[in-house]
Amino acid sequence: MQSANIPKLTVVSVVVAVSFFLALTLVEAIPEIPVDIDFKPFFIPMVFAALVPRAWGPLLAVGLGGMLGEFLRDLLEGYEIDDPIGAIGYLVGFVVGGYIVGNRPLNKARLAFAVLVSGFLHAVIEVTALLLFDQELLRVAIWSAIGNTINDGIILGAIPAVLLMPRLYGRVERYLGFAPRGIEYYRRKRRLPGFANAS
Repeated sequence: MQSANIPKLTVVSVVVAVSFFLALTLVEAIPEIPVDIDFKPFFIPMVFAALVPRAWGPLLAVGLGGMLGEFLRDLLEGYEIDDPIGAIGYLVGFVVGGYIVGNRPLNKARLAFAVLVSGFLHAVIEVTALLLFDQELLRVAIWSAIGNTINDGIILGAIPAVLLMPRLYGRVERYLGFAPRGIEYYRRKRRLPGFANAS
């Protein structure tokens, strides 16, 4: 990672952290489903993971921003012993999801799949905390992983991400100092401007 990119990556992390924290605060009004099935606005970090360059530095910045946003939210609620495991799940999920998107952020199927995988990875990693620290039964842990994958990966993940991406692509990146991901591909396909027909 070149030192010249550090300010950009810091901005990415801060923007993701603040926006994720604010959204987490809003969705906290939705009651948690027992056991440990909650609602997290996964689409926010994943939209950034699909927009920033497909490289370790920017994607790690998004993952760290997601972790920080969750830590800020936990700071208001009080930390628990399993929170660091959930934080690792965010980092892994957002980085992997960003790589899956590749250079086709406007491809609805690929974007939806990337968000679903991201939500699944986070849910599976987080659910290990139930087994390690809360000593829950395996069936309870599986129920939690499935529920969180649906909530985070689909309901508050893939669906809003697919709807928002055509409206954000080419606009958000310039404020972060990056060129739109896959811009040359979409230009060759004559899918600029507008992006509505890109898939």
